[in-house]
Amino acid sequence: MPEQREGMHAGGRRQGREARSEATRRLGDLRRAQPADATLKNLLGVLTTKLELCAELPVFEWEAGNEGHDSCARAFRALAEEERDSCATVLECLRAHLQQAAPRMRA
Repeated sequence: MPEQREGMHAGGRRQGREARSEATRRLGDLRRAQPADATLKNLLGVLTTKLELCAELPVFEWEAGNEGHDSCARAFRALAEEERDSCATVLECLRAHLQQAAPRMRA
């Protein structure tokens, strides 16, 4: 089991960075495609930050657990769950905002 955790740690951090890079690139493309809209920019900025945190929290949990800080590991796990829920809320706001803006963009 320790070998899997070590592999997960090294690979997980690398995959997390790659996922962040891909998400950031896609969000950047979306930002450039939309007219200047402060709400859209703010939603995308919050979403980018939340995605980065969602990618890092499982690593933090693993590191804390590996170092014997079980209460911190549990806290990181709970934070990760809350961030996933929070991220879903931001995504829903973004989806609604884009749907509302779609008719204006077509005109």
